[in-house]
Amino acid sequence: MIWGAAREYEHIINQVKFEEWKGNVQCVAVLSKSKARYIKKFDGYPLICKEDLKSIAFDYLIIPQGKDYEEIKQEALALGIPNNKIISSRVFQIPCFDFNRYASLRENPVTILSNDCWGGLVYRELDLPFTSPLINIAWPRESFCEFIKDPLFYLRKPLHMVRDGVPRESTFPIGRLGDENRSVELHFVHSRSSQEAEEDWNRRVKRINEDRLFVKFAFEASDPRREEYLSVFRKLTCPKICAYPGETGENDKDIFYSRMFERDWYYYKFLKAREFGTWFIFAENFTKAVDLLKLLNGEKDYRREE
Repeated sequence: MIWGAAREYEHIINQVKFEEWKGNVQCVAVLSKSKARYIKKFDGYPLICKEDLKSIAFDYLIIPQGKDYEEIKQEALALGIPNNKIISSRVFQIPCFDFNRYASLRENPVTILSNDCWGGLVYRELDLPFTSPLINIAWPRESFCEFIKDPLFYLRKPLHMVRDGVPRESTFPIGRLGDENRSVELHFVHSRSSQEAEEDWNRRVKRINEDRLFVKFAFEASDPRREEYLSVFRKLTCPKICAYPGETGENDKDIFYSRMFERDWYYYKFLKAREFGTWFIFAENFTKAVDLLKLLNGEKDYRREE
């Protein structure tokens, strides 16, 4: 079902038609109060008013992304349409988009375990709910390496805050997971206080899909503990990707080396005045170097670069 037949609708109709041609979707109707007054069909689709919405069965409601998106979404929620069935038309512009792969991530969410902000970028890029507590968190690499050895052990442990944040002193909160025998450290670099960090963590940890974990690791080729990290990474049995470990990983399907990453790391290493911005560029460019839908669905031909 598509809500609206105005300008934003015109931007996605070709992609919708292509998904229909592939056999991935069938558009059952278009909701347009203004057009439904005068015509019965548009682009071959029945036109309906809001009053008819509940009388037609559909799996997903596509709302064209525009200035009225949030208002329309709230209206749809008020009509009883579940949030997980509402999709922004923006997703049709995802590179290499395929509705079946996208629906798979909607129906069976992936919990991304990333040692940097890449996971949050991916959820936003794909317009998916944050089903991971590891959002806006930075890790000491040795802690993340220890964490991925047994992520469910740590994720099932309560979070203990060990340092509060003081924004005016550029100090961020620090937390720990684990027990007295083994623990890992998390840096809540975007949280203003330990209370805020703990509330965000406790809310998001409830959304974890333990049956569908995805691990993403990234570090410099010159890291002295590189081989230790790669050894742990290679033993993981869940879907995974390691970004930029160096050229020795070129033939490993789960280790993604790219000359473009060298450029990004150069800026990150030497342009200290723009450190956060350059790290963000690296993470953002990595989302464009792969077919995200194939990657998160466990398909091996996800690379867009060669």
